[in-house]
Order: sequence, then C-alpha cells, then structure tokens
Amino acid sequence: MNNFILICLFSIHTLGFSSSIVQTEPHPTTYLEPYQTESFLTTFIEGDQLYLSIPDHLLDTPMLFIRYDHSYKRQYMQVVWTPHHNQILLKALSIQSTAGIIIPLVPKLALSETILGIFPEEPKFGMKGSHCINITELVLRQNIEWFPGFSETNVPEISILMDRKDLDNEVIIKTNRGILINRSKISIPMYFAFSGLPEPMSGRNYDYRMGFYNERIGDILYGIQNSIANIRRWRLEKKHKDEKVSVPVKPITFIMSPEIPKKWRPYVKAGIEEWLPAFEAAGFKDALVVREVDSLSEWEMNSINNNIIYWGLATRLRGTEGGGFGGTISEIIDERTGEILKGDIHMASSHESYSEKYFIRAAPLDKRAQKFPFPDELLGELYQSLVAHEVGHVFGIMDANYGEYGYPFEKMNDVEWLESMGHTPSVMNYTRQNNIAQPEDNIPPILLNQRVGPMDYYHIQWGYTEFLPGTSIGEVDAALERIIRLQDSIPWYRYNYSTYEVIGPANTNEIVENRNPVLSTTMALKNLERVVALLPEVCRDQKDNGRLERLYGSVLELWHRHMQHVVSLVGGYDIQHKSINQPGPRYSPIDRASQKTALEFLMRHVIYPPNWLTEPVFDSRINYTVNRDQILEYQIKLVWELLRPQRMKRLEYMNRMNGYEGIFQDYLTTLQSGLFSELYNESGDVFPRNREIQLTYIDMLVRSLNQEKLNFMADEKIYDYTDYSKGLMMDQLMRLKKDLTREVKRIKPKDSVGHWALCLLKLEDIP
Repeated sequence: MNNFILICLFSIHTLGFSSSIVQTEPHPTTYLEPYQTESFLTTFIEGDQLYLSIPDHLLDTPMLFIRYDHSYKRQYMQVVWTPHHNQILLKALSIQSTAGIIIPLVPKLALSETILGIFPEEPKFGMKGSHCINITELVLRQNIEWFPGFSETNVPEISILMDRKDLDNEVIIKTNRGILINRSKISIPMYFAFSGLPEPMSGRNYDYRMGFYNERIGDILYGIQNSIANIRRWRLEKKHKDEKVSVPVKPITFIMSPEIPKKWRPYVKAGIEEWLPAFEAAGFKDALVVREVDSLSEWEMNSINNNIIYWGLATRLRGTEGGGFGGTISEIIDERTGEILKGDIHMASSHESYSEKYFIRAAPLDKRAQKFPFPDELLGELYQSLVAHEVGHVFGIMDANYGEYGYPFEKMNDVEWLESMGHTPSVMNYTRQNNIAQPEDNIPPILLNQRVGPMDYYHIQWGYTEFLPGTSIGEVDAALERIIRLQDSIPWYRYNYSTYEVIGPANTNEIVENRNPVLSTTMALKNLERVVALLPEVCRDQKDNGRLERLYGSVLELWHRHMQHVVSLVGGYDIQHKSINQPGPRYSPIDRASQKTALEFLMRHVIYPPNWLTEPVFDSRINYTVNRDQILEYQIKLVWELLRPQRMKRLEYMNRMNGYEGIFQDYLTTLQSGLFSELYNESGDVFPRNREIQLTYIDMLVRSLNQEKLNFMADEKIYDYTDYSKGLMMDQLMRLKKDLTREVKRIKPKDSVGHWALCLLKLEDIP
C-alpha cells in the first residue's frame, strides 16, 4: 500500500471493522429518560373536547409543537405558552441559535414571534399552579402555517378527535383530520404533540468544506458560502471522558418496525452497523443500538423519543408496483443547537426496482444477478447498502459529491483496495455499483456495492469528536481545522455540491467517478454490451415485453450518464473548497490533453454509438417506428451540453490561462469537424440520426447568435452567450457554410445532397 493511502488510513481510522455487538431486545423499550424532572403538560378529553393543562413553570418556556401525518416529513416549530389576562397565547418563536445568529420565522423578516392561537382559560377545570385551556380547534380545524408558504385546505366536517396520551415530557394527540387532496375530501390519521426541549448542547459550527446539513434545510446555499449556522448532529457524550474510546452516555438507538420481514432484518441492522467503526474513529464505542420488536403502539411510533425504521407499504398499491423511491428520512431538530432529536428512516420495499438497477450495472460481474428473481442473499445486500446510505442522512450528512474524481482508475479492479477503500469514498455518493471492473478481474460480488467508506469515517470524526471539558473554543476550532486540511493532500476527503452547473468530473452522478473518466467509461461500455446480450434470456419468462423495454431503457440512460461524465471533462475543473487563508485555487482546470482526449472520445461514441446499443437483436420486438427515438434524444442532449453557455464561459476563461491559449477556438473547431465528419472524410451518406444532430447543431448556434440582450445584471446572464462566444460561433458557421457549398457542388454522395442543401438553407443569413 503506498504512502498516500497510509496517510489516509492513519489520519482517520483503522480499516478493520469493529466487532461491537448491536443489542437486540424482544420487547420495545418505550421512552427515554425525561429531560425535566418537573411535571409536563397534561391532557384530558371531556365529551368531544380536548383540554390541556399547563403548569406555571412551563409558561414562556420554549417547547416543540409537532405534527405527524401521512407524509414522510415531520412538521414542527418552537412555541411558548404565554399568559395574557384570562387567556393563554400560543406563540411561534424565532430561534436564537448558539451559532450566534437568529433563525427567523419568515426569511429576511425581523419577526421574533407570532401568535398561533388565543385560548380562554377554563376556570372550572383549573387547578392551583396550572392553567387549563380547550385546544380542540387547534388540532382539528385551525390552519397552521408550519413553514412559510405552507398551505392546506381543511375539511372540518370529517375531522374528529380520537385519543390522547400523556408521557414523560411529551403529550401526543390523535385525530382524524379532514383535508383536501387532489380535490378529494380525505380524513387521515394525524398526530399532534408537544414535547419539552433539552438543555442546549454544544453546537458545531457549519463549514462549507464539509457535507453536513445545517439546522434548517433551505436557509443555506450549500457548498457556496460559509454561513453562520450549526450542523445537524446527535448529542453523543462520552461516559468516560478520560478514555480515548468510550461508550456514550446515551447511544443513538433505532427500532425496526414490526412490518419489516424477518428475513431482511439482519441486512437492515447490518446497514446501520456499518457506521460503528466510523463512530469509533470519533471516540465512541457501541455508539449505535438497533432494537428488533414484535409490536409498536401508535404512541411509540409518534413519539419524539423513538427512532423508527419503517418498511414502505406503498409499493403494494396498484400503480406503484416496482417503482417508487429507494428510501428517505424524516428528522426533528432542536434548531437552537442543531441537535437531532428524532430520526426516522422510511424504506421502500420494491425489490423489482432494486434488482433491475443492479442488473444493468453488475450482472456481468455477479452470476446471481443473471436471473430474476434475485436470491434473498443478493437482495439483502442491496437493502443493506440502501440503509447504510439513509442512516448517513440521519447522522446529518447530505447527499453530495464526496471524494469523486479522487480515486485512481487502476484501483477499480484491485481487490485489496476495494476491500479496504471501496470503489467510491462514501456511501453517500450517487455512485451505485462498481461497473468498471471486468469479469476476468474476478471481483467478489460483495465488493460491488457501495458501503461506508473513508470519507464517511472522516465526516463522523469531524462532526462527532468530543473535546475534553475546559478545551477552549480556539483549541476546538484549530483541531477541527486540522481535520479539514487533510483535504489538501487526500483528494477523496473533498466535498463539493453541484448547484445549477456541473463544473467538472467530481460533480457527476450515477456512475463510478475516478481520475480517468474516459478509460472508466470505456470499461463500463464493455459491461453494458454484456448486459444487452443478457436481456433476451433474463426476460424469456415474461408474458409481455415490459421488463425488456424497461431494462433496455435503463441501459440507454446509463450510457447517457457515462457520456455526461466524459462531457464534464471538457471545460471542466477539479474542485477543492477552501477557506480564504488556504493557499492555492479552488478551481483547477482539467489539463488540456485530457479535455482533448475526452472530446475526441465523444465524437466517436456519441455521434457514432455502437450497433449493439442502437440495433440490439431484440429491436424488432419493441420497435416499429423511428418515433420516440431515445438514443437520438440522448445524442442531442449531449450536443446541447457541449454547447451550453456555462461551458462556453468556462472555456473562454481558460483561454486566458498559461498553457490554455486558444483552447476555446480549438474546441469549437474540433466539435464542428466531428459533428460534420462526412464533409471531410468522404465516408459516404450521412446516417439519419446524424442528419438530425447536424441540423439541430446549426439551429442551436443560429438561435444563440440571434439571442437578444435581455439580461444586464451579472448574476442573471448565466444562460446568455457572451459576444466573444458569439463571434467564435459565427466564424464556425461561416466555415461550415463554405464547406457545405463545396460539397454540394461535388454532388457526392448523391443521397446526401438534399441534406446538405437543407443545412445551407438554415445558413442563408450567414455571410
């Protein structure tokens, strides 16, 4: 193992996985220890009315108001109960963040609080030291704006109060609330809860060089600026402060919902266990506990004190068979500090969807995947990888691009490397399975899936390492900065987040990103060809062509993804986010030779895709017309990507750099020559698809030249071509018109004369 890898491993973790045992209990543990020892809110129902008693000591004390409903999201806000004459006011609050900033109720509006409801006191139910109010309207009929812009139409006539439960530091209210969904009146189970807040924990400042969510998604332009915020993370504290690795005072505990089939539970648990060594690298042994239970009450499922792993039932509904999402999470956050109070995982159970996605990438490398249905062992491995990804979100880590364009290409078929580092640095990447290795490499199939990798260890160490009491803020900041600076020497520790623009090869998704996208794509195409050859056999048992069409469509989509990866090299940059005092540029242009190689590759593979892709042996079974030509659609999209104004502007900027002089002009010349290669190599007739691509190219450039100047503000001109770009494009079209005129006069080949004449017609206004 070379020194570069040793630096990585020594800096973050030992790659041997922990042998920590995850606890399993036959019965659910109900609730965590209460945050407060004094009494909390209490409720009771009288007739069809719901009453709430508020002890004096809770008046003007911030707490959470939460809504659990049919969606995966949890709506919540911080509120206080405030006395006003003989009334109690329920107020929503802006948040005083420990990061040193106020999180407003409404973005950019200096409003510290707003009244959600006014409730007369009920003297007949009052007791000394408490205040009783009727909150029936609040939970059944009142429109509550849970976040700015939230809108929902209530249907009071089908809303009913069902039950309530008082728990330690929490009250939960069950209703069936009528709402309007798609113009239909629906009464759905909806739970409301009031929950006490803990004493604020120590927050960790958000840093845009790391991939953590902040306290409130949407308040930060992730990956662009270092906003004032706390990251999302759990309260993990060492039980033994003086030990380098200690069990936590309170581990992060997950409960598997009973509807998870027993055969999948070991894999679900294993997906969470994958993170145990990462937390050990941060100083916590046995930081994660997974509990298996036979039953869960509705109160337990809707309690802030339980983190539930749900198993999606929606895929059993007609119209959702084989589809749907892979998984998602829902969280409740103490926005004062970023502390995660509750984190649920929602798993879809569509084994058909998982299987087909795995098939198109890994079937040539895993014999188990060459026949449907997949064996349980393989499906379990797919579920495990998905759970590992989703639980990463529960720990506060975003979907993003982690360490991509960092791994060496030659390691993608190195078993030793794959065992220790994986084929991608993070389970949070949208990389999917390793489809770069070849069958002759004999990679064990278990190494094809994503799993928790070195970047994930790195994230947990930065986000969760606990510092000894008495450590100064300056010492903490310096220690965290030292961890971040490992990105200077270890490229797979770098994080970047693509916004509106794919700046370079580290920003692409759905493929295996490494340091050589062209060779990587070449290897992937070999496996895609093998997949297409397998399609007739794996679909032989079907009564229709649905699976065949689906899988072939997925192959075309993956081909497009790989071509996009190569496109990203052209006018692309290598990215490393840096602080203002870090030396070196944030954006380093991809070397000129690699950009040239990428463009030449695209001219061969995009303009002339292989016959095994365009004319598979089963083509006549699924097609009867050139209408809905998916390959042509992808070809034109790729040409548009190559002409995108953002790419043109990056090439124009590179033009000024030493060693990149003239790259923009060379790029446009090579692109046009490749698209119109028949003009120059006398190869014969122009293929039908190529004719459409050529005419579309002319249309794109002519339209760009005629683009009016409507935007003058710098930030608004992102989709506008510069006048410099227009001048170069005009020069290309003038050259093209000259070459086309010469070809028409030659009248060779005759079948193409009409096509060339049509191209000239589109260029009639070009001098």
